[in-house]
Amino acid sequence: MVKASRTVAALVGTGIALAFTVCHSARLLHAAPRQADSSNSAPLKEIHVDQRCKVLLDQSDALTGFTKSDLKHHHAICRLASVHTSQHVEETLQGGKQRSKVTIAEREYLLQNVTSEPVAFVVEQPLPENWKIDSDPKPAKIVDATAFFRVSAEPGQIVRLHVGERHANP
Repeated sequence: MVKASRTVAALVGTGIALAFTVCHSARLLHAAPRQADSSNSAPLKEIHVDQRCKVLLDQSDALTGFTKSDLKHHHAICRLASVHTSQHVEETLQGGKQRSKVTIAEREYLLQNVTSEPVAFVVEQPLPENWKIDSDPKPAKIVDATAFFRVSAEPGQIVRLHVGERHANP
C-alpha cells in the first residue's frame, strides 16, 4: 500500500511538471512581441518585411542560405492577421470649437521565426503624407516617410505586431 502511494505521488508529480513544461512552452510560442534587445553584445540578425509582408531578402541577414524561390511562400514568415480602417469625427475646444474627420488604419502582423537562432523582425511601414504613427509599440525609428518597427523572436516563436496610423482632416 505504501509503495503504491509513492508510485501515485511520483506520477502526479511528473504530471504536474509535464503540465508546467507544456504551459510554459505554449506561452513562449505565443508571447507578446517585445522590442528587440540591443543590450546584448552580439546584435540579433534581422528579417526585414514590408507593409504587405513581403520578405526583403536583400536586407535580411538572418536568412542567409535562403533563395527567392525558398521564400515564394513567405506567409510562413509573415502574415497579415488583420487590416482594418475606420473613420470618426473628433471635436476639440482649442481656440473655439473645431471638428476633424479622423481616419485610423490598423494592421496586425503575425511574424514567425523560421530560423534556428533568435532574430529581430524589422517591419518597414511607409507613412502617407500627413499621417502619423498611432500604435504600441512605437517604431524603433522613422526615416524619411518610413517607420521601422523592430521586435524579437526566439526560434520557432510567433509574435504579433500591431501597427496603427492616424490622419486628421480638419
